[in-house]
Amino acid sequence: MFHTLRSKLLVFFLLIAILPMIVVGFISYTTQKQEMTNHAERSLSIQTSNMTDEISRFLKERVNDTEYLSKNPVMMDPSSSLLEIRDQMYYFLDIHDIYDDAYLLNTEGIVIGDIENEVIGEDISDRPWFAEAMKGQTFMSDIYYSSILNEPALVVAAPVYDINQDIIGVISPSFDLSNLYNMLEGYTNEQQDNGWGGYTFLLNELGEVISHPDLSKVLGVNYLDRQGFSKERLDLLVDQREIIEASDGEVHSFSKIESFPGFDQEWYVGVAVEESELYASLNDLLLRYLISFAVLIFLLTFAVYRLSDYIVRPVSQLVETTRTFADGERKDWKYVSAYEEVNHLNATFDRMTKQLEDRENAHKKSTMVLETTDNGVFALDRHTKQITLFNRMCEKVFQHDKKYVIGTTLDHLMKQSKPFMNFVNTSNLEMFLEKKEKGSQFEMECTFNGELKTYFLSISTLPKLEGEGIHDELLVVFYDLTEKREMERELLRSEKLKVVGEMSAGFAHEIRNPLTTIKGFIQLFNEQDREDNLKYYPIVIEEIDRINKIMNELLNIANPNPSNEKTNVDVEDILQDIVLLQESQMKKNHIELETFLHGNLPELHMNRDKMKQVLINLIQNGIEAMPDGGRMNIRTYLEGEEADKVVMISIEDTGAGMDRETVEKLGTPFYTTKETGTGLGLTVSYSVVEDMNGSINVSSEKGKGTTFTICLPVQADGEACEVE
Repeated sequence: MFHTLRSKLLVFFLLIAILPMIVVGFISYTTQKQEMTNHAERSLSIQTSNMTDEISRFLKERVNDTEYLSKNPVMMDPSSSLLEIRDQMYYFLDIHDIYDDAYLLNTEGIVIGDIENEVIGEDISDRPWFAEAMKGQTFMSDIYYSSILNEPALVVAAPVYDINQDIIGVISPSFDLSNLYNMLEGYTNEQQDNGWGGYTFLLNELGEVISHPDLSKVLGVNYLDRQGFSKERLDLLVDQREIIEASDGEVHSFSKIESFPGFDQEWYVGVAVEESELYASLNDLLLRYLISFAVLIFLLTFAVYRLSDYIVRPVSQLVETTRTFADGERKDWKYVSAYEEVNHLNATFDRMTKQLEDRENAHKKSTMVLETTDNGVFALDRHTKQITLFNRMCEKVFQHDKKYVIGTTLDHLMKQSKPFMNFVNTSNLEMFLEKKEKGSQFEMECTFNGELKTYFLSISTLPKLEGEGIHDELLVVFYDLTEKREMERELLRSEKLKVVGEMSAGFAHEIRNPLTTIKGFIQLFNEQDREDNLKYYPIVIEEIDRINKIMNELLNIANPNPSNEKTNVDVEDILQDIVLLQESQMKKNHIELETFLHGNLPELHMNRDKMKQVLINLIQNGIEAMPDGGRMNIRTYLEGEEADKVVMISIEDTGAGMDRETVEKLGTPFYTTKETGTGLGLTVSYSVVEDMNGSINVSSEKGKGTTFTICLPVQADGEACEVE
């Protein structure tokens, strides 16, 4: 039987085809099995992380709600009546329907207010959460079994401060833990609807089950003891995102809820899935491989059997067709119908020619897209630093024609183009040329022609065409985010001022009327002849005037249409008046003052009083920053071209300085570092300067001093100016 050519070909081709196919199939199956296993475990880990985020968000909302209630003006007022307190509690519960009660305790731990008046007068000072809240921090307890409720409980408590920032009590809203359990159950049901199955549970740092679909296990089962390992091993498994094969045929994945202010507990979110359900796809994969293997053997045997009849003619015809294509002719070729492999080869040849044409068209389209995109794209050889790609947007940004750029080195282009040099230095591009990493994405700010730009950069590597494993080119893609970031900053500041304005208007309106009445009575008493009271009247009136001053500052923020009578103003005249007024205070504080005035600044069309208030605020802040003496420099100068000239005012002190976090918060209403400050001076100053189409820039270093620089456009209707 095996003496014929057909039989020998059959045996030979079957052997050389089946053996590699078995090896390749085994390797492919093993690889896919590992990938599917990793995918299933990774998906389970992602599901756990998602649940962790949901629970963390839920807990943060409870902490934020409690802090919000603790800052209620009625709660903060020791003179508030029980009825007023209950009204505010009812209002809070109406807004947040997750809560069913709230308790207000005094500093001795006695309940002085709740919804139903059922526990008023109760002493609960022995609760750990009360002691934590009295330390001045919002506190969320661990889930524990309450002997009063006879069920698991979770308490959130926050200190209540009065207007002098003294703790006058503790507030604790009450909510049913079933809300948390229902959220876990709802998330579990959602995953089951999506085909995942399993369930979700919670552990505390002791390993106790604090949430489980089987309520009998809540605070009744210790997971660590049951599984026989320590908390340290659980933390290691969480960090390495590894799953746990439980003894009951389940697979468990854990994620840790990170602590945040008010929540110092260590909770672990666990997701349990049946092991057979998690790896069910592997059995399907094996079955598909076996079926595919059987079908391939059958088809291969049939094809090899027919091979002996068609061995030469189809191949010769294909060679001729290949030669014709190589000569550049394009036509519909007619092939000899032969055995399956040659037919496949003919079809592959057709696909190859079609793909070559499509690739050429795609290359043209890719080039067109690359040239028309709003993204800047360029590429560098990592060894020679030669530029190999430079699109139209790069030409526009770096002001260089790509026909002079392609082939030049990075250093050469940096010398030819200052914008490109700034871009490379700011992005540390040369560092990426030396590194082995394959990619990075980040935002950066870069100055082009005096204009600050924000770009989003994506830096990756390109494999060589002849060796895809070798990454010899660096691809840089950047996108201009300047307008977007500017809009975000303006929107944030606008929202802050709007909220503060509304709040201050209501507060000022409520308190100003009774203050006016009190002042009137005090003045009336002052006209009487009772000498015993005379020494108190000036003090009372002075304090009331001080409160009225604060109210006026609040109303200046809130009033949407403030008085804004504008005249032509010489800024240097204002500065000289202020320096004259502050001279005695500077001498008293041993502060040396030097002024460097331009002397011939153009007059600005503005409200003189408002501008004077801004300068007084900044100079006074500098004086207060140097209580032990120092030096203050005040400068004025002009910048810009004729049509876009701006007046620059610089106030520099050698005081204590500020860290970066404090500088970023400047201008935020009610934020102050002074013991007696209102936090409104700089807020008003920023608002006034912005209304003049100007800006204020702050440069400060801790321990070295602070410089405030004001930029004001000379033309009232000119473009807004920014301090560089």
